[in-house]
Amino acid sequence: MEPITIAALTTLATQVVGILTSLFRKAGEALASKFGEDAYEEGKHLYHVVRDRFAKEPDNGKANKALQNFADDPETYDTVLEKVLVSILQSDPEFAYALKGITQKGPIQRLEIGNSSIARDNQMKNSLGEGTQIAKAGENATLEGNVFEIG
Repeated sequence: MEPITIAALTTLATQVVGILTSLFRKAGEALASKFGEDAYEEGKHLYHVVRDRFAKEPDNGKANKALQNFADDPETYDTVLEKVLVSILQSDPEFAYALKGITQKGPIQRLEIGNSSIARDNQMKNSLGEGTQIAKAGENATLEGNVFEIG
């Protein structure tokens, strides 16, 4: 895994808090559209992922308390949650990548090969206009002539 910069982690935390803020604002409202229902379900999934990770944090329950305070009053505790989240993301790159995958807009296309392998003349095309394309190669591996297109 490539390290994520502090700026990217802060952006990710802001995005997560924004999604969760929408979730808790919508919790008491009827959702009028299929899009609203889907967004609500995705927000609930994100909340459960964050809650489960915060429960594992060895901080005597401080992360859990920040999340619960936020759930009770998102506008007051959003910056507190963001600060706690950035700290945990810095110490847990796997969690950061998991949240990035949940919040990522567009498809993720990945070409990954192991050690001493060759990936040649593959094509990844994404006509959606957004998403991520990743190529990773193990030790002594070769990526050549591969084409990646978004747009």
